[in-house]
Amino acid sequence: MNLFDLKKQREHALAKADSIVQAAEVAKRTLTANEDLEIATCMAAVTSINPRIKEIESKNTIRSMFPDGAVIVDGGRRYQVNKPTPQLSAEYADDFYQYVATRGQRVGAALYEGSSPAGGYAVPVTVDDQIVPLAPQEMSVRQLAQIIPTVSDIKIPVKASFGVATAKAETSSFTESELSLTQVTLSAYMAGIQENVSWELAQDVPAFQAFAVTDMILAQQMYEENLYINGTGSGQAQGLINNVAPATFEEPDANSNLVSINGTLDIIGKLNSMYHPGASWLMNRTTSIVIRKAQVQSNLYTPVFTRVGDQDFLHGYPVAYAAAMPAATRGSSPILFGNFKMGYCIGDRGGSGINVKVLDQPLATQGLIVLLCYRRTDGRVRRSEAIQQYNIAAS
Repeated sequence: MNLFDLKKQREHALAKADSIVQAAEVAKRTLTANEDLEIATCMAAVTSINPRIKEIESKNTIRSMFPDGAVIVDGGRRYQVNKPTPQLSAEYADDFYQYVATRGQRVGAALYEGSSPAGGYAVPVTVDDQIVPLAPQEMSVRQLAQIIPTVSDIKIPVKASFGVATAKAETSSFTESELSLTQVTLSAYMAGIQENVSWELAQDVPAFQAFAVTDMILAQQMYEENLYINGTGSGQAQGLINNVAPATFEEPDANSNLVSINGTLDIIGKLNSMYHPGASWLMNRTTSIVIRKAQVQSNLYTPVFTRVGDQDFLHGYPVAYAAAMPAATRGSSPILFGNFKMGYCIGDRGGSGINVKVLDQPLATQGLIVLLCYRRTDGRVRRSEAIQQYNIAAS
């Protein structure tokens, strides 16, 4: 048994004895017979471990604590012969400094990294717990839309038409005219993902379980984002595309850009003034490149596509990006413009949190931990005129 393990056993015995005494002091009572016996056992263990610790410490040398064994000195230069440079933990430098400062009397666990005589080959030398992630797809609909926590299906009344006023002759009756209403049903549809993590991986890479959970949450968000934009509305969220007010433009412009500056100006004019406060653009980032290219080719005196800090603006309205939005091609709808909070609502059953469950029993015989990630959600267009859709002619 190495020095580190012996010191750990001694600290455990001392801590146990101390906790028993503290409990009695807090309760203001004397020790019971069993407590006396437990304290005596702990102190006996400490007494037996102390000589073994002292013997090992007396034999320790600073030279043996170097990561690759003996240090060779040649003309004032220090180097290792035929030894690769190990990747040691950040704690190694601190423990080595403490070892030198105490003249070999204080040995931390990190000094055993990669040291065969001390059993250090069982201690991981590389302790980096950072897993390099993939960049997730760009998502924006949840930031733009109205989010409603639900406990059951919600019927949202929507005004379908205005009442009609007419002229009235003296002594004649008013003409009856009533407004009409429709309704939108905001339901909840289950979607989720399951990932299995082996016990070995969860133990050897402590950060992996948290990394897997983050991965599942992102997968859930990306799946939902696509539905909020392109969903059928049957058994899943209703997408924005083809369910809001369409506006078709003859493209390309004079420079062969399928989205033109004039087209973006026209769609602004089609949006009712009521929806302009809080309005924004939603597009794929590749579409923004088309617009910026059109801007450069048009040689505009005042740029219409600008950036302030990290936020892009088109004609003064903020631009949000979503990878699920169609690219600018013939017959596609690459841009949405309007007030998304007034035009689109998302209902999250039981709250907007994504649920994550860790199950250690179903696949325990295979040595696997089951991770489940899910959310029940729905999305519906509740006012189509609040959002304008930029359509590119098919030919």
